[in-house]
Amino acid sequence: MRQLLNTLFITKPNVYIGLDGENVTIREDENIIARYPLHNLEGIVCFSNLGMSPALMGKCVEKNISVCFLTPSGRFRARVVGEVRGNVLLRKKQYRLAENENECLMIARNFILGKVYNEKWQ
Repeated sequence: MRQLLNTLFITKPNVYIGLDGENVTIREDENIIARYPLHNLEGIVCFSNLGMSPALMGKCVEKNISVCFLTPSGRFRARVVGEVRGNVLLRKKQYRLAENENECLMIARNFILGKVYNEKWQ
């Protein structure tokens, strides 16, 4: 098990992931083998046939921490995510701008100028 960029990857088979206070605990044969504070995590990815407590899933949903279950070979099984928020007015404006060719060209031009500028000053 290792943590990369605030995502906890669990590859060890036959472990149980639970919640202890505000910590994710990983148990193997009734022994806690790892403990990670929830406030450090943005996601949990499980690559094995393991169990997870409903309490931990609920806490992850509350704190907007995504949980992804994959087979040991990496094929997708399921994903648990919290409330998805979006700004409808922003999306409507983005779709309107996407229909206007001149606006799209101006946005693309600014992207390219930014990339050239950043490349020059790195």
